[in-house]
Amino acid sequence: MGRLLYLELKRVVTARSVWILLVILILLSAVLAYFPVSFERTYRVDEQGNVSELSGRDAIAYQKQIEKENNGEITEEKIREAILVFQECYREYGAVFPPDVPKEVYVQKILPIYPILKAAAHVLAREEVSVYTMTDADIAPDDVPKFYEQYQERMAFRGKNEAEQEKIRELNGGVKMPFTYNSGFSMTSLEYLSLYILLMLLVFIVIISPIFSAEYQTGADSILRCTRYGRIHLAAAKIVTAVLIFAVTFLIGIGSFLLITNQVYGAKGLETSVQMLWDIFVIPALTVGQAQSAAVAAGFLSIFAAVCCTLFLSARCRNVQDTLKIALLIVLLPVILYIVSDAEWVNVIRYLLPSGGVGLSNSFLYELLGTDFVHAGQAVIWSPCFIIGAALAEIPLFLALTVRTYCRRESTN
Repeated sequence: MGRLLYLELKRVVTARSVWILLVILILLSAVLAYFPVSFERTYRVDEQGNVSELSGRDAIAYQKQIEKENNGEITEEKIREAILVFQECYREYGAVFPPDVPKEVYVQKILPIYPILKAAAHVLAREEVSVYTMTDADIAPDDVPKFYEQYQERMAFRGKNEAEQEKIRELNGGVKMPFTYNSGFSMTSLEYLSLYILLMLLVFIVIISPIFSAEYQTGADSILRCTRYGRIHLAAAKIVTAVLIFAVTFLIGIGSFLLITNQVYGAKGLETSVQMLWDIFVIPALTVGQAQSAAVAAGFLSIFAAVCCTLFLSARCRNVQDTLKIALLIVLLPVILYIVSDAEWVNVIRYLLPSGGVGLSNSFLYELLGTDFVHAGQAVIWSPCFIIGAALAEIPLFLALTVRTYCRRESTN
């Protein structure tokens, strides 16, 4: 069996198209990890009062410098100070953002407190008010003592009905308060992580589609099935080969991506509460680092399920072209369904598909940051849990179907 596995692995990996795709995929991890850095922009005021624009790593470093006073727990005192600075600036200029406010004033006063001010606006101001439309009458220092209490109330009301609201209270109950903020990390980086996982999925589908069907197409399968180990042993060797290629490449690619990302943005930023990274009304009690790890784990399981589904299709279809077409349709269907409709029954289909946790705006990351639920009788299941459960169930299912399909094909030919 070991010799058979070695020969099968060598046959697949040494194919020119396969190793080229794998090398490109690993190199792409470095490119996509560093690419979000180019989007980072901020402004700096020098000693003479001149404003200059910074980009890339310089922008990240300067942003950390001006926000260092905010690092740590977001206490009531920090929120109160941010509101006082906002009110002072608003009463003087009638606004707090350029061009209504001199850029140097914005950089010196508003930019350092922006993350806290944004959180305060979302929680303490009226629902229809944002940090960009807020006036000094919409928020006051006296509101600060109810910040965390009001956050929990508004968070619960993100549910569409009482059952969802109760589930949100249950899931959100473990959130550590006060929130923690450490400057440096960017939501853009997590979005590019989701993009990289999607690209990995597509490459793996192309590589794995021919595992069985290529030998059907050439007729080599008829010869191999006549050998001593041409039945279930060969099927097992092919499956293990596909899983090894996927798992090793995934770990190397994602490992490189995270190493570069965390080095550039700084590991300290991973300690930030996920509520302070994007929208404050986020359910899970996670830090940014934990959310990053959850996105990677979900990506691994979703791609694993899609790989197993592709193996089944390859064992079923008579040629590589049909396998690849059907596999690509299945793995891209969640993206298509997300674009077409947001109906609950459509979302359930999307979550159930093998690649339900992979995509762009429909990726596991956004489900983790969202408040969508699946209703199964009296049960209310948060969408990330449903996606993970579906993938865990589909992996052994498609592996069993692959072996069964291959063996039945042997017995009938």
